[in-house]
Amino acid sequence: MKGLRIGVTFIIVLTIFLLSVFQMQLRGYEKIGRVEEWTIYYEGNEDCLDMLEVFYSDDEYDYYFSCVKSDKYIIKRGFEEYSLVFALENGYIDISEIEEIIDFSKELKDNS
Repeated sequence: MKGLRIGVTFIIVLTIFLLSVFQMQLRGYEKIGRVEEWTIYYEGNEDCLDMLEVFYSDDEYDYYFSCVKSDKYIIKRGFEEYSLVFALENGYIDISEIEEIIDFSKELKDNS
């Protein structure tokens, strides 16, 4: 009886571990890179509206995607999970850190 309880407990713990490791893949996201302790995930499908989307701005540049897809990026560390836009606006990651990982364009602001 004691061995059965240990076996069932082991299976439950193993199941929880495997679900936590593969949770992003189960939700349809693929891992595309790492920035410091953050992992960047992208929702795999390429369906997006064909219009420019400015997803971030700083003093010098506007950063944009060629189509509306900023909501398809998530950054994650442990149990913390944020959208790309939220993470940039709140300083969790820097735009320069993701330039090699995510394909986007930037345009110099017209400060006239």
